[in-house]
Amino acid sequence: MDAHKRLLAILHIVYGTIHILIFAFISLLANTLLPFILAEIGDNSEETMLLVNGIMLLIRSVMFVLFVIVPLPSIIGGIAQLNNKQWGLTTMMVSGCLSLFNIPIGTALGIYTIWVYLENKKTKPE
Repeated sequence: MDAHKRLLAILHIVYGTIHILIFAFISLLANTLLPFILAEIGDNSEETMLLVNGIMLLIRSVMFVLFVIVPLPSIIGGIAQLNNKQWGLTTMMVSGCLSLFNIPIGTALGIYTIWVYLENKKTKPE
C-alpha cells in the first residue's frame, strides 16, 4: 500500500504542476493578445478601456481562484505524503474529489485517490 501512496503523491504533484503551467500559459496568452485585439478595434475610448480592464480583472480573478482551488492542494498534499505526514493523504483526497470533474485525466486521478484513501482506512483501523 505504501507504493500506491507514493505513486499517488507523485501523480498529484505532476497533476498540480501541469495545471499551474496551463494557467500561466493562458494568462500569458491573454496578456499578450490583448494589445493586438485593442489595436484592431481601434476604439480607444474610456468606456472601451474600462470594459477591457474589467474583462482582464475577471480573467485574472478566475485564474487565481482556479489556481488556489485545484493545483495547490494537490501539490501540497503530494509533498506532505512523500514526507510521511498524516494529513497529506486527506489533502490529496479533497483535491482528488475536486479533480473528478476534469474528464478524463482528473477523473482517473480522483478515482485512484479515493481507492487509495479507502484502502488506507481499511488497513488502519481507528
